[in-house]
Amino acid sequence: MCYLLPLLLCGPAVAADLDPALVRAASAPLAAVQSHTLPNGLRVYLLPVPSAPVVTTMVAYKVGACDEAKDQTGLSHYLEHLLFKGTDKLQPGDVDRLTQINGGRNNAYTSEDMTVYHFDFAADRWAEALKIEAERMRGTRIDDKHEFQQEKGAVVAELKKGEDSPWDLEFKAILPLLYGSADPYSHPVIGQEAHVRGATAEVIRRYYDLWYHPNNAALVMVGGFDPAVVLKQITELFGPIPMAELPARRPAPQSGPRTTQARAEIPSRFEVARLVAGFNSVPAGHPDEAAFDLLDDLLAGGKTSRLFKRLVEKDRVASGVSANSNGGRYPGWFGVQVELLQGKDRAAAEGLLFEEIERLAKEPVAAAELARVKRAAVAKTVFAREDVHSLCNELAQAATLTSVERLQGNLNRLLAVTAADVQRVAGQYLTKSAAAVVWSVPAGDKGGKSAGPPPGSNRRQYRNAATAPAAGVTLTDAVRTVFPNGLTLVALPLRRLPIVAAEAYVSGVRLREPADKNGVAALVGELLEEGTPTRTADQISTAIEDTGGSLSLGSGSGSLKVLTPDADLGLSLLLDCLANPAMPQVNFERKREQLLSAIAEAETTPQVRARQLFAATVYGDHPFGRPTIGKRVVVEKLTPADCHAFHKAAYGPDRTTLVVVGDFDPAELKAKVEKLTAGWKPAKGEPPTPAAPPVATAPSLKIVSDKSAAQTHVFIGHLGVKRDDPDYYTLLVMDNVLGTGPGFTDRLSSTLRDRQGLAYTVNAQISASASDQPGAFTGYIGTFPDKFLWVKDGFLKEIGRIRDEVAPAAEVDAAKKFLLGSLPFRLATADDIAGQLLAAERYKLGLDFLDTYRAKVEAVTPAMVQAAARKHLDPNKLAVVAVGPIGPDGKPLGP
Repeated sequence: MCYLLPLLLCGPAVAADLDPALVRAASAPLAAVQSHTLPNGLRVYLLPVPSAPVVTTMVAYKVGACDEAKDQTGLSHYLEHLLFKGTDKLQPGDVDRLTQINGGRNNAYTSEDMTVYHFDFAADRWAEALKIEAERMRGTRIDDKHEFQQEKGAVVAELKKGEDSPWDLEFKAILPLLYGSADPYSHPVIGQEAHVRGATAEVIRRYYDLWYHPNNAALVMVGGFDPAVVLKQITELFGPIPMAELPARRPAPQSGPRTTQARAEIPSRFEVARLVAGFNSVPAGHPDEAAFDLLDDLLAGGKTSRLFKRLVEKDRVASGVSANSNGGRYPGWFGVQVELLQGKDRAAAEGLLFEEIERLAKEPVAAAELARVKRAAVAKTVFAREDVHSLCNELAQAATLTSVERLQGNLNRLLAVTAADVQRVAGQYLTKSAAAVVWSVPAGDKGGKSAGPPPGSNRRQYRNAATAPAAGVTLTDAVRTVFPNGLTLVALPLRRLPIVAAEAYVSGVRLREPADKNGVAALVGELLEEGTPTRTADQISTAIEDTGGSLSLGSGSGSLKVLTPDADLGLSLLLDCLANPAMPQVNFERKREQLLSAIAEAETTPQVRARQLFAATVYGDHPFGRPTIGKRVVVEKLTPADCHAFHKAAYGPDRTTLVVVGDFDPAELKAKVEKLTAGWKPAKGEPPTPAAPPVATAPSLKIVSDKSAAQTHVFIGHLGVKRDDPDYYTLLVMDNVLGTGPGFTDRLSSTLRDRQGLAYTVNAQISASASDQPGAFTGYIGTFPDKFLWVKDGFLKEIGRIRDEVAPAAEVDAAKKFLLGSLPFRLATADDIAGQLLAAERYKLGLDFLDTYRAKVEAVTPAMVQAAARKHLDPNKLAVVAVGPIGPDGKPLGP
């Protein structure tokens, strides 16, 4: 038994302005990791967290897209799907059903270098994950009985879904420019469509037999368990699985550094141009890796970053920028993404981008700027290690790419990076002459010739990521205070980590937006953190980003997450922005321009168009029937005066709830909040009276033909219920039976997605949107153009079946077990807890509402599910909206 040593904090590794206690807090969770290796080569890493009521289990295999032949791409990802299809003992659907009845969650993802499977269960049920993983490590069956062909349809649908989203095609286009056609990293993880369609069961079975063995895997568990008991169980289940002779993985490419620039320009179906600039970099574990991690934040980490300040704020050519360092088994790449504002000059934007990158190589980074990104690194590490799922994923990736021992020293290495290191790395790797540049250009683009989360949604394939709850949390311990000006404060101390999280909500903001000012609520939300009478926008962003924390404001809401020493500053920024936005002219113009660009983009995104048309059909003149970001013809005419008037009418302390959870003294917090909001005067006024949604009297069908779309995006549903509806908890169970069960346990997923392979994403639910206004029963599927009529009929069939037939008791019981067993996941982190408390306040549920939840869900019967379905799902009122390459008859458009 080997215990990894805790991180040593000494010498220059800790930046001078960083509190060593914070660095220790960031590193402490890894100190208790235990490592073991079974005789068959399986590496085991156990991190017990005694107080955690859940356990995350991950099995990471050293095989990914980089191990595929160039004429058989996508095998790793396809195989990932097939491991959920069963063995001789587990039939299709069993993995999800076992997860469901135990109240857990499962998922998997494939990357260039690894494939990772994970389960999250309550602490008394972790053995289920081990049984499944041991069974499918060598027992997976890949044949038609286990739905090989059906899953191919789902994988292709997933690929198509990505192509209907920004950044997917840009990412795919840059890889061969960066690496050349033969490099292990030159193709996308999801693979080429022709290769996926052509894959045979025999080819994938051989691939599985090559790589899926205990000596090619790491098993990681984090959470509330006894490590001795867990290790015994692991040894019994996995020990008998024989090791195998593994094939050699591809050697690292020996090609030298790039010396010429590579470029490509691809057509875009969207309305704004996008730029991806890539630079070949280093593999994971390289001495320069830490400097690249800091370059991410220096260039694009928030509003104080260089590219944001230059391209978004100063020169106003872009609506957003991001940067990503991607390192793996082989030399990776450093990418920068820029989303232009509509109509901006592409050559000018590219010139500004490279000018800022070159400045990093020519001029040393200022001490204050370097300290800011290091502080951000410490804060992000503390935040990420707040839950066991994130910790488990860190360990799994380290065990597969580098080592767990190296992971323990990563933060020290990052804090030891100097300004000279940053300058050297930028000069050595980020050279314009050796860059790969991809532009995606809309049709008719007038932005001149060229000289998001990371692009490529297929790099991480999550189904239902889960985290671990905070131990010992009782919502009834929260203290509620209403101040004289009407502000409601809900405070819950949580002293596990030096973190403070806050959520603010202003009621009725969207409902108060006049129809002839559609977009003003969204624009005001964008302007909230653009300055106050006492702070400029730059001072606000600098203040919060110097702490490494996060501050986000939007229409009627705000959120904050900071380390404990920065709580006073963070709360003052949040409340000042909500109460006193200055909305200066230049900031107003920039934000309006960005909003107009977002509206133009939405108008050409098929799924968004379908969703907006569905909302308009269901809600009519009610505010929920209008686009949340507004209409172009309205936003173009909005003025600062409009925004100030709307803020005055819609925002006030008497309409605001502030929830704070974390490391603080309740009495001190109450005094601080009262002082910070003493000058905020009540808005008063009458409650909003929005127009009533229309009452549907017949089903409707609306089709928008879009030949450029890769999929047909379908929304189906009608007006729903409010949160206080007596049937809410029954409808929650019904939703899990019909369209929102975990994995593919619900009826729609198991038929349209899992059995028939007609989509990657399909769902339906009525409870999720229920609020103080009527929600909507909403179903969605993205499918193939020739399957629209098929999936429409499939939806109608399942809606009819849940109304006309009493659901089997076992099916309803499984849904209830999942809803009750997964309750701990609602309390994963401080900000998750804050969200639950905010819901309790907003919907007047009471602080004991989780107890009510348990009792109400437990009482649901199959007869109640059918009665609720008959009452609240009406086939004669269903609106069906479809946007895609289909004609008015619902059939595919011709070539």
